[in-house]
Amino acid sequence: MKRYAFCPVCGSPLDRPADGAVHVDLLTCGACRFEFWQNSKLAVGAIITRSVRGESQLLFCRRGIEPHKGMWDLPGGYLNNGEHPEQGLVREIREELGTSVRGQTLLTVEIAEYVREDIAEEARFVLVLFYVCELDPGAVITPMDDVQEAAWFPLDVLPAEMAFSSDRRAIAAFKREMVAHSPGSAHTG
Repeated sequence: MKRYAFCPVCGSPLDRPADGAVHVDLLTCGACRFEFWQNSKLAVGAIITRSVRGESQLLFCRRGIEPHKGMWDLPGGYLNNGEHPEQGLVREIREELGTSVRGQTLLTVEIAEYVREDIAEEARFVLVLFYVCELDPGAVITPMDDVQEAAWFPLDVLPAEMAFSSDRRAIAAFKREMVAHSPGSAHTG
């Protein structure tokens, strides 16, 4: 796997922290003193729901890019620098599916790992904010950008070839929320 080797400011070699260092994710430049922190990249994911004859369904996208090209995942993507997560979610759905969402509610936060040979080891972790939302009424789904196709799956019959375990954990959190808020469930708190 690739590693970052040079300073993005001046091009000098980066210094790696010594074994046992307090800041293991900090690369520094000995020439210009630039500090290059290796934080998780920020992204958003959408659990887009609908009900068909009383059955809950979730919208999945077949990935058109690596990693995991051809596998299913929840729609979403990276946030732009300084972009609010809810605005980023709306943008990503428009870019990937050509439509809009409504009623975004933050559900959970998960870590995903994007392992690719062309991505530096330091850039492989993604912090994903998952939102539950719905499509606007009359929305027409048009797979675009890095999406090969989009399809609805019953909540109890999810795609076998899911790209990221973070999606599975977010869906499990969604199912727990559904049970906790279903009629007849005991609410505590």
